[in-house]
Amino acid sequence: MKKLILKTAAITLAAALALGALLLAIFSFTAPALMMDFTASLGMVSVSGNFAYEEYERSGDIDCLARSFIIAAESDEESAMLRWEKLYGDARFAEYCDEQKTELTDVPAYRYRDFLTGTAARLMYRRAASGEAKTAALGFAISETDVTFPAGNPTIALASEASERSDTAFLKEILAALGGENFEHSEQYTRLTQQLEEIAT
Repeated sequence: MKKLILKTAAITLAAALALGALLLAIFSFTAPALMMDFTASLGMVSVSGNFAYEEYERSGDIDCLARSFIIAAESDEESAMLRWEKLYGDARFAEYCDEQKTELTDVPAYRYRDFLTGTAARLMYRRAASGEAKTAALGFAISETDVTFPAGNPTIALASEASERSDTAFLKEILAALGGENFEHSEQYTRLTQQLEEIAT
């Protein structure tokens, strides 16, 4: 009798697991947006990013594409670059960025476009296999930095990445590039150039 109960319980459990796996597979293919939120709630950030990209491919939702890029930038740089190219090349990119709000406690307000392009510049730098590739990342960051040199701009993000890696030579290159631009000498500009000058001397 005891063996029969255990066998029945094992069969029931196996059936429940099989049903759960089947439902998971169905939702993965038919409702990636649902799975995106579900996996994020479980702390499965990377998986959530992949579901976000699947949702973008299914529906064209640019918000899902941006989300998938941001997540991949921290865990899968190759996928992140492919997603970035699609995001940056999307005709809706500028309007989408303008519609977003970026608010953090005790941090100056900054533009969502700056956040995305700064993330992309950092990614380009990390993937750079040559000095020319680093210079290209710098050129991109500067081209995306507003003349007012606001907080959170891509050039600051790139300098922060290079600083974390103690890349003194590249930090000097950033300083030289800033000297050739007509940025306003905002608080952020002055602070960054002073820090870079200390490194350069």
